[in-house]
Formats: sequence, structure tokens, C-alpha cells
Amino acid sequence: MRTAFKLLVHESDGQRYEDLFVKIMSYSDPDFQPIKAYGNIGDRGNDGWVAKKGRYYQSYAPESLAKNTKSALSKLSEDFEKLKGFWNHLSPVREFYFVVNDKFKGVSPHIYEAVDKLKHLHDLDRSEVFLASQLENKLFSLEHDQIKQVLNSFEPSPPAHSLKVVDFYEVIDEDEDNQKDRDDLATEVELKLRNSGSEVAFVKEISIHTVKHWNLVTDRNHRIVDVSATYDISLSEKAGSVAKKKIHHELKPQETDRIRFKLHSKFWADPDGLSLYLIEINVHFNEETAPATFRQTIVNVRPSHISQGSYFGGYSPETVTNNKALAREVLELHAGGVGVEDYVVGALESWMLAPDTP
Repeated sequence: MRTAFKLLVHESDGQRYEDLFVKIMSYSDPDFQPIKAYGNIGDRGNDGWVAKKGRYYQSYAPESLAKNTKSALSKLSEDFEKLKGFWNHLSPVREFYFVVNDKFKGVSPHIYEAVDKLKHLHDLDRSEVFLASQLENKLFSLEHDQIKQVLNSFEPSPPAHSLKVVDFYEVIDEDEDNQKDRDDLATEVELKLRNSGSEVAFVKEISIHTVKHWNLVTDRNHRIVDVSATYDISLSEKAGSVAKKKIHHELKPQETDRIRFKLHSKFWADPDGLSLYLIEINVHFNEETAPATFRQTIVNVRPSHISQGSYFGGYSPETVTNNKALAREVLELHAGGVGVEDYVVGALESWMLAPDTP
């Protein structure tokens, strides 16, 4: 909790720090009363007081206190004059506290000197600088539920629009019977999205950038049978190409959802090999200029044809060399954090173990 408070102090400038101070003091001292600024006359130099004791507080919280020592001294002098001129007849000023958000770094000795001068100049009982560390002590002397209430009330509000790609992966059917069903060979992928914003996110378009393409072949001579299927996104093997799909999908605030679609390509790939695409996916939503993105991922896009039968006379030296070089490159990318499905990694590792002379 103390770490959370320190972070809150560091993020609080101006009115936000004053609000934090007032919240804590209202719990700490039942006689403390905040002063709400009124129109163009403001608060007359008084950010909070304990009337029956003549105790007054004045808050100052610039972004950078070290760069604003002159400003702090000027505000201290001007606001105290306003405070005494307006409030003294209501409750004579006996104690004065200059509340400063020093962000736990301390303040200039010139500020201490100026505050002490006020004490002697105006015959005060007390005149002190009130630092963030003292506010921390006030907070953590409260009841546990009060501490939580203070910290929770200053949690930042979520942004209106904040869509994130949580995950992107190939959908693998573990059912052996379904694996044998060759009626639909499309590569299915799933996109997991999280709307962390406070407003509905309308997903408008999915775009997939082809960064690179590899073709791992088997040297089998296939008799091809076309398979009829409906696919959603068609990729090109050409580096730098972009495949786009217009969609209409709605995510409510703080909701997680999945979108599934199929990938295919016109590239003629070996049905028993691997046709690997290194891709970057972007999710365009609302009217945002920057899309939600995910790490680079390698997917195996299966061809829209199957082998009815094949003749295999063995691998040529060129095929072995090319496949091992391909496997090495992709596995190095995987080791560097690029997403690759386990079955693809297994196939590539097997090729790395293949003898150079078939």
C-alpha cells in the first residue's frame, strides 16, 4: 500500500494533490474542513482549516518543485496575505501549514526560512512546511478500510479507447477423427482481444502484413485434388504485402472476446510440407489512428489442395540443404520471441537432425 501511495503522490500535481491532502485530512481530523474555491475570488488562500484552533493549510504542488522555488516563495507570501486578510476575523490565524508535494525529495531551505519568517512576523504559535512524508504518516495512521478508501478513490480512470491483442494462435483440433477429415484444410487462427477502455470498441478491420515466406517441401510427386472451402483472409507470399478484411465486431468495456478466421493463399505449396508466413497482425477499431498490434507470429498456411497419392523417391541434396537452412532461420526467430506452433517447431527440429547426404 505504501508503494501505491508513493506512486500516487508522484503522479499528483496541482488540484489532484490538494484533493488527496483534503481526503486524508478529512479522515484524520474530524474538525478539518476543506474550502471550495468560489468563482473568480478562489479560496482566499485557504485550502482547508480547523476553525476552532485557528489552524490553516495552504497547498502547493507543481510538477517540478526544484524548478519552482521562486514561484513557491511568491505563492506562500501572496496567499498568506490573502488568507489573513479574509479569514482572520472569522478565526484568528494561530497555526499555518504550507502543504508541499515535494515527492519525497525535500524542499529548498529558502522555503523553510520563509515559512519561519511568517511565524515571527505574524506572531503565530506554529508555522511549518507539511511534506509528502507527513501526509503519508497521516494516511497510514488511519483505519485499514479508510486507507483503502483513499487509495481506491484516486485510481486512474481507464482510457476511453484501449483495445489490446492478448493472443494470436493457430487453432489445432486435437480430435483424431477430425484430423482425418480432409474436407476443409484451411488454417484457422484465433485472435484474443481485450477492451480495457471505458467505451465500446468497434473492430472495423483486420490487416495482416506478410514479413517473409518460407516453403518447406518434401520432394513427393503428388496427384492433386482440389478441395472446395470458404476462406476469410487470403495471404500473399510476397514480403511487404498486406491482406485486409473488413469486419464488424463489438467489444463492450472491460470485455475479452475471440475472433476466429481462416487463412489461405494462392501460393502452390507442398501439401505434406510447410508453407510458413512470418506475419504482423493489426486490429483497427473505432476511429483510432494507431491499431492494436501483436508480436510477430509464424503461421503454417495449408494449401487448398490435398495429395490423392504420391511417389517418393527420396530427398535431393538441394532439398535437404534448403530445408535445413529454412529450419535454422525459423527456429532462431522462435528463440528470439516470434510465436510458432509446437507442431511446426517439431517438424523443423526434425529437419535439423536430417543427414546432409540423403
